[in-house]
Amino acid sequence: MLKSASKVTINTGNVLNLIDIKKKAGQNVTEELSESIKLTLSEWGNKNGYPVQNGTTHADSSQASDYMVVSTSKNTKEALVNITRPHDDVHNKMAEEERKNLKIGVKIFINEDSTTALTECMENVFTALHTEHIENVILAYNPDVPTRVEARDENTKSTFTKASPISLGSNVGRVSSTEIEADSEADARKCEAILPGIKVLWAVLEDYVKDGRVQQLGVADVGGGCLRKLHAWARVKPTIAQINLASCCVVPPSLHAFCRANDVQLLTHADPPDLLSLAALKTLSDAGIGCNNLDWCARYQVHIKCRGVLALKGYVCKATLQNKNK
Repeated sequence: MLKSASKVTINTGNVLNLIDIKKKAGQNVTEELSESIKLTLSEWGNKNGYPVQNGTTHADSSQASDYMVVSTSKNTKEALVNITRPHDDVHNKMAEEERKNLKIGVKIFINEDSTTALTECMENVFTALHTEHIENVILAYNPDVPTRVEARDENTKSTFTKASPISLGSNVGRVSSTEIEADSEADARKCEAILPGIKVLWAVLEDYVKDGRVQQLGVADVGGGCLRKLHAWARVKPTIAQINLASCCVVPPSLHAFCRANDVQLLTHADPPDLLSLAALKTLSDAGIGCNNLDWCARYQVHIKCRGVLALKGYVCKATLQNKNK
């Protein structure tokens, strides 16, 4: 079935109830996402009589599909396969608590400034969670351009000493005002490359806030100068900023100072910038299906507010397949 499809969306459902995920505690983000996709594809194939092995499927007419939808666009001949796990408990988990007691956070990974793709991603998340609103959405926009910029500047990066972000208040006080205001040259070039795309996508998310479907917006992996420009331009100001400490062991002073002055929550994360390509290569490509990059992927997490307990976690992703038999 996947061999005949042009596009596929995969909803892993609640990965917290996947035994194979629980057994592999300490997985990094790429491993967790890849394993979740593999298990979802496996359940889909086994349930529907389409075992995914080296890109080949063998149908069994005695098994009825109760969770696979195949549709064809009116304007193209591209088949879209939507895959979800049959025994997923997202709906039940969401129903265990009153909605007002739940906090939903979503992080969107996307590599192109496509408003259509972002809207499609958001709507898939709403459908997966059976909810009408989301508390916060963080945008992680990583096109190829900044990746190449970072690669060129790899040899010129400073060596940082690891430090806890909590202790950075005193560190900021030791740097000059010029250093606080300015990004590094590499960050400035990266901002110039990615800010136009971020603005395109941000405008889409602002409409969700305007419609009352999203409460807060955040952005990942931008420097202080870039965050300042986005903050000044946006109608809906970013209230969350994420930084990957794997590539920058100390929070840049300009970013820390801006967040503190503008009431922006500064968080750290461990998501690789090439998550979409890594996950595709470790899952769909391993199954013999041509796919070098996921179009987009959203990670959702639902916490119980009063207890701070993570109730459920999952991924919704989309890929354009490059099948060899076409």
